[in-house]
Amino acid sequence: MYNKLEYLNCMVSLLIQNPKLSLRIRTIHICGASVLNDAWAITAAHCVHDVELKPKMITLRMGSRYRTKGGLIVPVTQIYNHPNYNAETMNFDVALLKVSDRSFRRNDLPVKPIKLPTFSATMSDNMAAIVSGWGHQSSSLHILSAELKYTTVYTVDQTACNKSLSAHGGITNAMFCAAARNTDACQGDSGGPIQRNGTLIGLVSWGIGCADPYYPGVYTRLSYAPIRSWIKLLTKL
Repeated sequence: MYNKLEYLNCMVSLLIQNPKLSLRIRTIHICGASVLNDAWAITAAHCVHDVELKPKMITLRMGSRYRTKGGLIVPVTQIYNHPNYNAETMNFDVALLKVSDRSFRRNDLPVKPIKLPTFSATMSDNMAAIVSGWGHQSSSLHILSAELKYTTVYTVDQTACNKSLSAHGGITNAMFCAAARNTDACQGDSGGPIQRNGTLIGLVSWGIGCADPYYPGVYTRLSYAPIRSWIKLLTKL
């Protein structure tokens, strides 16, 4: 991924409490998330599945391009995994994070909600989109990035992607694929946004390695009606 001075203002770092860490460093980055409005953020369900009933373990760092400093730490008050989420198949890999009202409304921080796609919005093949996060720089270098990075990937034909990943369970209508040469989302980027023209079209979900030429990355399709309607039901967006 590339590192630029500008960064995506919808993006927040999802932190989890780790009792093994010292009191000085109580939380670690596990995933990315995106701000939807003053009180809601969205991420991948696999990021928070194990702590859905323990929202106090999750906080969000907003308004900073740095993973471990700056901005403001916001506590999460409720976690909602999609009711159809399947941890084995990664189907319906989406979760909503509720924070106190107006927690994301800050004039002193560069935080801006991102627009959701319309219901059943179509997605053409080879469409450029931007994916971002603080994840690993490569599948062999297991070090999180200190600064937010982003890169451009391109959507992949659904049938072709399903065939490429057939040995790994394939993909469903709740997913789509994107790829590019020598660049990709990686571990630590999960739950973060993939966006096009300022619209959040998906979330980083799963993949085989990182930037593997044989395996595109897999993303949660937010325009899929059973997902989009659930988001609207909870957030009114």
